[in-house]
Amino acid sequence: VGALRLSDNELVRQLFDGDADDAKAAKKGKAKRNAADARKSLRMSMKKAAKQQAKAKKTTVGAEFKDSLIRLMDEMSRAAPHFVRCIKPNHEKKPNLFAEDMITDQLRYTGMLETTRIRKEGYAVRPTFADFLDRFKMLGFPFGVSPPANAASCGKVLEVAGCKGWQVGKTKVFLRYFHMDELNEKFKPFPDAANVLIKVARGCRARQAVRKLQAAAAEQASQVASFLVLTEKRLKDFTSVNEALQDEDAQRPADYWTRKAAPKQYQDPKTQKLAKKAGKKGGFNRAASVKWFKEVEMKKGSGINNGKFEEWFHGVITRKDSEALLRGKPAGTFLVRVSESRFGYSLSHVVRTDTRVKHYMIDQTPDGQYQVIGNRRLFGSLNELVGYHSEHKIVAEDPVCLITPCGQLGEHDDRAELVDRKTAHML
Repeated sequence: VGALRLSDNELVRQLFDGDADDAKAAKKGKAKRNAADARKSLRMSMKKAAKQQAKAKKTTVGAEFKDSLIRLMDEMSRAAPHFVRCIKPNHEKKPNLFAEDMITDQLRYTGMLETTRIRKEGYAVRPTFADFLDRFKMLGFPFGVSPPANAASCGKVLEVAGCKGWQVGKTKVFLRYFHMDELNEKFKPFPDAANVLIKVARGCRARQAVRKLQAAAAEQASQVASFLVLTEKRLKDFTSVNEALQDEDAQRPADYWTRKAAPKQYQDPKTQKLAKKAGKKGGFNRAASVKWFKEVEMKKGSGINNGKFEEWFHGVITRKDSEALLRGKPAGTFLVRVSESRFGYSLSHVVRTDTRVKHYMIDQTPDGQYQVIGNRRLFGSLNELVGYHSEHKIVAEDPVCLITPCGQLGEHDDRAELVDRKTAHML
């Protein structure tokens, strides 16, 4: 130990309580010195260590016990201790064997019997006004009332409960040990009633949920049934149409689909001349359709009533433009527009609100009659066709007829190119 106190390493020297003299001796040790000086420094260091150890105060058993008690009291003051009294039931150390005299003596010697007697004669329960009313206020006040936390409110609760022998102080209620049992017995119907209310409320909510589920199931079953009926009806319609087409195909000649179709022949010479001219120029276009309407259809009065265009009649507009005009309109709204790709018209119809618009082709037969493609009924004029379908559905599956005409949107009139100076009054 003395050699380590004289170590050149400062950390080692401090670990073994080396002081300033030992540090000087360590510095001298770096230079050359004889063995006598080294032994002298070592003896001096050992004597100094022995003196320091002798000066250190020795701890007695009593001091250690005192320190232990102080630490125990500090821990108990910071906690809420509960003392448990251990009673020895018998001397034989056998289970389920209780020596009554022995147990009574232990209870008497430990002071438990005296403590119990004092507790019974005194006021063992001492809740504050607020705590007492928070638990038992419903015994003396209607439900939902918040009485003030004072002596009068607590006294009223105790009087209604029929308790006797209690006292009320400045901030607390003083109760005997049996008062809590009496109050709890009086309070017992309230939790039971609350459980009944909870049971009834939960049952009511469960029944409501079941009714909703049953209604939803019935609605789904109805929708499925309707869907199946509609599907069956449409399948029958498709089957009948398919069979009719098969019959028509059987009556056609073998080269019907391979031979070149002959151009459509019109009985009206003016229409036939315009169609032939359009065929030579590569097909129908906007200018040909406008010229056909001015020279042929306007004279027939198509889309005209009392010298004015009908509100539902429109010029040469695209399918996209017609859908923009009908967007957001109620079911039954419709318009008729002049076709650009053929001599005829197109009918745009809103069959259901907030759904897509249905478009029908109105073709002109060679003898000058009008027909909705897919229907066999012929009409002598465009106005007659529109009037008929205002009362009769175009297709049986459509929910509505032609009800509300769709007019122009904004200041621009798409029928302006169909008129000239002489017929401008028709707009």
